[in-house]
Amino acid sequence: MIRLERSEALRRKIRKDDVADLGISTWALVRDSIKAGRVDEALDLIDYELDRDCAAIDSLTLGRDMLLTRLARFGEEEIEKFHRERYSPSVIDWLSTTPGVEESLQRFTEIFRVFTQNLLVTEEVDRYVMKLDPCGTGGRLRRTRSVGVTKKAYPWSWNKSGVCYYCTHCSVFQEILPIEMRGYPICVTQYPDNPEDPCIHFYYKKPGLIPDEYFIRIGKSPWRIRPG
Repeated sequence: MIRLERSEALRRKIRKDDVADLGISTWALVRDSIKAGRVDEALDLIDYELDRDCAAIDSLTLGRDMLLTRLARFGEEEIEKFHRERYSPSVIDWLSTTPGVEESLQRFTEIFRVFTQNLLVTEEVDRYVMKLDPCGTGGRLRRTRSVGVTKKAYPWSWNKSGVCYYCTHCSVFQEILPIEMRGYPICVTQYPDNPEDPCIHFYYKKPGLIPDEYFIRIGKSPWRIRPG
């Protein structure tokens, strides 16, 4: 028997099924409800599971922020070293399997659709624009928590101080490492100084269309790319 009830202790909905049913996947229950034609029940379960997924992502994001903040006590430069070690294999794999801008856009939107409710993608003459309001990881973290931020401006913090440690991985993963490996970024990030503003990603259709400023701000020379 499926029961979704509000827990006063947790202040959120929680499954209070019969003991024998507690271990059943919520998504399995959703499928069963749909097959049985119980649409309202299926929708309630979907909303419940999406809330649980967001809570899990928030917990992981907060944990990473806490670890990076503690790591920064040994010198903020350690943040970049961590990101490089963590994301270099991912960038190598990404560039070898997803060289085109359209597929990179599709892959990133697939990732962000999991945990970003307000996601808008538009096309402009020279680029695709992804608007996350907020990003479902660092963006939501900044709006709901006190976070660790850079004390100085670094290339890996888009030449800004006061940047959330967690969010700096976007600079290293999407911009710095791809430029070093192939000469231009996967996409560029417009990091909002105000947490209430959306985070913007730009996917330029050709490398030669990327403005020089996006190379200079992370300490790279724009002359390295001019193909197309």
